[in-house]
Parts: sequence; structure tokens; C-alpha cells
Amino acid sequence: TGGRLGKIPLVLGMPVMITSNFDVEGGIVNGSRGILKHVRYYEDKDGNKHATSCVVEVPDTSGDALPDLKEHEAVAIQDSVDFTLKHPH
Repeated sequence: TGGRLGKIPLVLGMPVMITSNFDVEGGIVNGSRGILKHVRYYEDKDGNKHATSCVVEVPDTSGDALPDLKEHEAVAIQDSVDFTLKHPH
């Protein structure tokens, strides 16, 4: 895998971190931490599920929520992700 994991399991209730500034005035910025509340996905012809968006509860937000979302909830959309895992040995 070249040092990268191919898939990350998404589990409701898991902690997440926002890594883009997409609502600076509302407080949803790079480094914001939250809890995964909902995952939206599509299923391909082989029955594999692919995440397209997630609802994340971010307590430190301000401002009005989008329609159909609760206060302090934000939507994270599908994006490419790069990360590095470092083993201590």
C-alpha cells in the first residue's frame, strides 16, 4: 500500500477532525474536532459502499445550522485524503 491504508472504517460516535476551512465565520475550520453522527453513501454494482458525505457534530461552532441539521452539526463532503502513519520503531 506504499505506507497508506486503503480504507478507514467510519463508525458513528467516532472522533473526527475537520481539515479544511469551509465556514470560517461559523467556526468550522481546519483543526475543529467533532463526533461523527451520520454517514451518507452510495452502493456500487458489486455491493461495496462508498461514503459521499458525513454529518459531524462540532461543539465549537456558531451561527445557523443548515436546513435539516441540528445546532452545531456540519456536513463534511467526499474528498481525497492523504495521511501518514508513523510507527515508533
